Amino acid sequence: MPTFQNPLGALMPNAKKQALVQLLARHGVPLIEDDVYAELHFGARRPLPAKAFDQEGLVLHCSSFSKSLAPGYRVGWAAAGRYARHVERLKMMTSLASPIPPQLAVAEYLVQGGFERHLRHLREALRTQHAAARAVIERCFPKGTRMTEPQGGYFVWLELPPGVDALALHHQAMAQSISTAPGVLFSADRRFTRHLRLNVGHPVGPPVRAALKRLGSMARQPRMPGPV
Repeated sequence: MPTFQNPLGALMPNAKKQALVQLLARHGVPLIEDDVYAELHFGARRPLPAKAFDQEGLVLHCSSFSKSLAPGYRVGWAAAGRYARHVERLKMMTSLASPIPPQLAVAEYLVQGGFERHLRHLREALRTQHAAARAVIERCFPKGTRMTEPQGGYFVWLELPPGVDALALHHQAMAQSISTAPGVLFSADRRFTRHLRLNVGHPVGPPVRAALKRLGSMARQPRMPGPV
């Protein structure tokens, strides 16, 4: 996921994407590129996918409308290069076909230009929500908290100060109906014990501001390690 990766929100520079594609091409290794957040950029232009540098058909570029338009439609696509026929066979074996009405609805929306208008509003909303959430975190979380500054997408990744157990904080927050994603969820060997992923996909109005303030207050309190 080289563009607005989950959970960090990181964006791989174009030169690094090109170098990665060239390295894998030299060894004949395919790359599955998950590009579902690329439309949610805060800059003037959509970042190039790794697929843009693919000369050998080894990059399987996958994306979806689920993160940018309507999750319930479950409409996505794959530009699978030299593996296209194989992917088609696997798709047919797995589900035979995809529902036609949602695809026709999305296609008509694209033709009418509605999707681009929607994306402009969504990008601006996400940019505003990121800034608002960061302002609350800077004021209310313990000194020494660090956070990413994504250039797109939904997520903010927090590194909490030493001594703060993110999993214990997660359980304490859940008891108050505040949902977070502790860093250990994103590691196979229980790293990132002081890290949290926060989703800023909702407007940062009074309820969200209050939840962030409560979360920051909880993070400033000493606590025992969370359950395994």
